[in-house]
Amino acid sequence: MMANNPGGSAAQFKGEIGIHFPLHVLNRYSLPELIALAERSRDTLGPHGFTQVWTNDNLEYRSVLASSAAMVARLPIKLGTAIAVPYFRNPIDFAAAFATMSELTNGQEISLGLGPGSRSILTHHVERIKPMTIMAELAIALRTLFKGDAIRRSDMPALADYFHLNAESYTLRFKARAPIRLYYGPSLLKPGVLKLIARQFDGVILQTLYGITAMEETLNTLADARKQSALREPLRKVMLLNASVSRDGQAAKQHAKRFVSHIASGWPDDTLVRIGINPQTMEPVRQAYAQNLGVDYAASITPDEAVERLIIAGTPAQCRERIAELFAFAARHGFFQVCIGVPAGPDIAEVIDLWGKEILPSLR
Repeated sequence: MMANNPGGSAAQFKGEIGIHFPLHVLNRYSLPELIALAERSRDTLGPHGFTQVWTNDNLEYRSVLASSAAMVARLPIKLGTAIAVPYFRNPIDFAAAFATMSELTNGQEISLGLGPGSRSILTHHVERIKPMTIMAELAIALRTLFKGDAIRRSDMPALADYFHLNAESYTLRFKARAPIRLYYGPSLLKPGVLKLIARQFDGVILQTLYGITAMEETLNTLADARKQSALREPLRKVMLLNASVSRDGQAAKQHAKRFVSHIASGWPDDTLVRIGINPQTMEPVRQAYAQNLGVDYAASITPDEAVERLIIAGTPAQCRERIAELFAFAARHGFFQVCIGVPAGPDIAEVIDLWGKEILPSLR
């Protein structure tokens, strides 16, 4: 799927490198161990442009707020969320938490990636109402609060009702000490969402699992919509590169199957069709999750072609050409960062070493 590469791969990407630490996937690691992995990333990937660690929001797992604050307090790196979910905390608490974190960053940007979260996952935990409205109101509220202005209840009626906010207005009583930029993603973005991103967000996070053609269509639509926005800065683009690498190529592919079984089984049929997967082939996987048969069984029946279409998986030598194509795409389309994303690989320490010693040197 991702080998579809109009224009060749001659361009060289010279932007930043990031890495994504999904806290639910890395749940076996304690917070001190996660900080040590961030240090390993800085030391190993640093010569190749590494700048940033991204974390994510999940109920019942380690706090994205506490984890992010601990990392940025220990390391001179940029902080990002991919993603934080609007249904888990009210917008004033959201703003206060990240403005507080900005006091630890020595002026480096906080990249606040937001998204409504997976319907199939969130509905087991919270009421996921009006995602477009909630995301639009949250962007307005955060941008207003970070500027030091008051956000009125009437400017965010859906959020105010959801979180039972009763005051007429709210203001942060202190100022953020670093830029806090709002990013949307990552998901397969529909036209209405793209217009929202162009109007209200500083940047977008795009996953490569949807394929180069879908990313190109998305970028073209965003560029047109951005021209109508009051935001004058160009939209900042982050590529979340979905790969699974290991010295054991088969282990990398099996690890990718676990990820694909989980994410693709939650997609509606029209999304599967759009990215070239026959929905009937995923129906047994959906049923496995519905019957609570576990991720190991679901992965065992996930079709190989679904993994091949969505994820770059194998040894560094097996993955290098397809990764190079995506780096070239990022260069041609002005991405400011490529982030090493999920599923990453079965051993995150090995993943960091392989990217730093075998993959990035050939690309940079």
